[in-house]
Amino acid sequence: MREEFKAAMREWHTGICLVTSVDAERNPIGLVCNSFTSLSLDPLLVSWAVDHGSSAIQAWRGAGSYALHVLPPMPRPLEHPLVAAFAQRGGDKFRDLAYTHNTLGDPVFPELQTRFDCVVHQRIEIGDHDLMVGRPTEILHPQQNRAS
Repeated sequence: MREEFKAAMREWHTGICLVTSVDAERNPIGLVCNSFTSLSLDPLLVSWAVDHGSSAIQAWRGAGSYALHVLPPMPRPLEHPLVAAFAQRGGDKFRDLAYTHNTLGDPVFPELQTRFDCVVHQRIEIGDHDLMVGRPTEILHPQQNRAS
C-alpha cells in the first residue's frame, strides 16, 4: 500500500518552500519542503516536517529558529536554481549561493520575497518525520512593499 499512497499523494499539488537554519557550529543548513502549512492564529503558529532520514536531522532537532522561504508561483518550481541546490542530499548546499542572515541568525535569500522567520515552538516526532512547529517573529511578503 506504500507505493499506492505515494502515487496518490503525487496528485496533491502543494507549494514548495526552502527552510534554512544553522547547526550547533553555526554552519548553514537547508532543505526543500512541501509540508509547510499554517497551524494556528492564536497563538500564531506554522509547521513543516523533516524526514528522520535527513542527513541533517540532528541539526534540525537542535535548531532554535529557522527561516521558511516561500517560492513564488511558477510553472516549474522544481527547476528554480535554489531548489536544485537544496534538493541534494548532504554536501554544502550553500556553496556559491549569495545569502544574508535574518535577525535570528538564520541564512536568508532576499530574492525570495515571502519569508517566515520563526523560533521553534515545539517539535513532535510523528511516524518517520519530526513535525516542526514554529512561532513567526517576522513575516515578510511582497504586499508590504505595495503603496496603499
